[in-house]
Amino acid sequence: MGDSQDAGLGGPEVSLGPVVPALAFATDTRSENRDPYPDLQPIISDAPPTCAPAGRPAAKGPSCDDLKNANYYEDSSDTWIDAQVFIPEHREGEKLPVILHSHGWGGSKVVELPEQPYCEEYLKPYNCPVNEGGGLLSMFGQLDDVLSDLHSRGYIVVSFSQRGFGDSEGQIMVMNPYHETRDAQAVIDWIAERGRSGELPVAVDEAGNFPLGLFGGSYGGGFQLTLAALDDRVDTIVPVGTWHALEQALLPSGAVKGGWGNLLCLLSTGKSRHPLLDEACVGMFFPFIRTRKALDPTGEIIKFMGQNGLHYLKNLEVSQKPYRDGEEPFKLRPIDSLLIQGNRDVLFPLQEAVDNYHYLKLAGGDVRLLSNQSGHMNPLANQVDGTTSCGGVDMFAAIRTWFDVKLRGADESLLDRIPGVCITLDNEKALIAEEVPGLNYEADKLMGVNDQWRSFSMSIGMARGPQKCEAVYEVPAGERKVLAGIPKLRDFKVKGDLIGGLGVSYMGVCLIRDGQTMLVDDMVTGFVPGDYPNHELIAVGEALRPGDQIGLMAFKSKEHMNFMSTATIGQVTELLLNGFSAGSGMSGAAVQDLMDPLQTLLSGVFVNAYTVSGEVRLPILESELLSQRTPDAYYGTPEDFNQQPW
Repeated sequence: MGDSQDAGLGGPEVSLGPVVPALAFATDTRSENRDPYPDLQPIISDAPPTCAPAGRPAAKGPSCDDLKNANYYEDSSDTWIDAQVFIPEHREGEKLPVILHSHGWGGSKVVELPEQPYCEEYLKPYNCPVNEGGGLLSMFGQLDDVLSDLHSRGYIVVSFSQRGFGDSEGQIMVMNPYHETRDAQAVIDWIAERGRSGELPVAVDEAGNFPLGLFGGSYGGGFQLTLAALDDRVDTIVPVGTWHALEQALLPSGAVKGGWGNLLCLLSTGKSRHPLLDEACVGMFFPFIRTRKALDPTGEIIKFMGQNGLHYLKNLEVSQKPYRDGEEPFKLRPIDSLLIQGNRDVLFPLQEAVDNYHYLKLAGGDVRLLSNQSGHMNPLANQVDGTTSCGGVDMFAAIRTWFDVKLRGADESLLDRIPGVCITLDNEKALIAEEVPGLNYEADKLMGVNDQWRSFSMSIGMARGPQKCEAVYEVPAGERKVLAGIPKLRDFKVKGDLIGGLGVSYMGVCLIRDGQTMLVDDMVTGFVPGDYPNHELIAVGEALRPGDQIGLMAFKSKEHMNFMSTATIGQVTELLLNGFSAGSGMSGAAVQDLMDPLQTLLSGVFVNAYTVSGEVRLPILESELLSQRTPDAYYGTPEDFNQQPW
């Protein structure tokens, strides 16, 4: 990493020339030359535009089974990738760090950075306000503001469209490391070459390294993990609200997250998708398909999804297999990572970030995890975004601090402001710890996590709605506890009560307080019939009061698992138009045309029946590690992340 030219960030003062004004431009595409440099080279990836799945002779491209072969890239045509480059105002001779950014699903590159509010000098460098987000997906909506803030503070921003989106070529492969990751490496190559030629004010060494951080949310978080794992030119990553194992996120424990599957398919309608994605989307169209086996009887879709994420590389390492034929067995390198996730994210829940955290921690490096009350929200389940802070830890300040230390040489003591683990409990409180409760038994003992197993058993009938909360624990009088971390299941059994055992269990942790029952963090996961000797529920967080009862809750259906059978046509259309289709290029008429054929299906009754039994261990611990976002009338103004007993 090169020396910083900003003495305030720990680098030496150097002699610089006059001010160079800010500049923004797009890179070349095959159809349009929009950049200010006539001889500027476009970004060209050697990854194939697509690959042919087994048994589908009509599909184009090299065989998908040959991904690891040395000639895989040589035998295919190139793919052009489109990007937008934002160079901030700087001094002649100054060398700047780079933030590589990409977009969420259905979107494309950032073409214009939003203006930031005026910031008094005394508030710099970490307390300048980010534009207030609001409504659906407010956390993701504010990421562009963070990007703009970083740019105004001296970072070059390169935002690129993933293959199949925007003006980038190729078919959507959903962050396949042999395709999307290779595309992103081509973008890094392009930046390095522009730095060497003097077209970008970037300090590039002989190995092609320069100060480089990755940033983005959802789909724009997914590209970071495999890219950083496979390319050591990446110095640090900040993925927001993304996945670890795509298969588990969308098809949890053999069930199908049909509601989100429908939505993701709609947002990519009209894009260039891999044939297996088209097949999956056809299956997602039907509400009665709610198991992996029904969706994918041949296993080809699961095989395709299994390659897309850090989980794929972890499986290679566990099985001691190489990423490419002829190489050494894959081993994850240490990657400095700030992981941010929403507790109430019903697409990519907190558990996905916990799994990324665990694998990255095992590899070494500086790895930290913050959660908040935002994420992929589903208004059909009456979800509303909460704060993006984690107790007293501000997400946006943490991101800016992280990049300044990792890329600009700021004092490392500033990282003391970012805890190792912060799990949000509500809009005001969070748990601060050095490990995720429920992840490591020895760490659990040190934190005083309750280790008692408690039995449960419940049934869901065909004509019934949600099962009542079966409480297994009550907070003693005069005590205050915290529920934070991973609930564990033991000897868990699911029996489908329909013919053929087709019932699918939807399970979550519930809380009874003052006679009211709530589903903790709106979080459920699905289980097809079978035996699960040792399993987990999704990680959650909740501040508990004396008399609170905690237990398990089962559902016949849930909106984000199968909302096409529970929502109205008006709700779904409004959701697509107002919440999720920004940047997707879908018109209101197009959305309505897609939704009209579903009218009959939406009025159908979702049939489901099952019984469940087993034991659960809840991550309940004392409240000494609690943090509060604002001063408390009783405790005053706390310090150290506002960490105080509640």
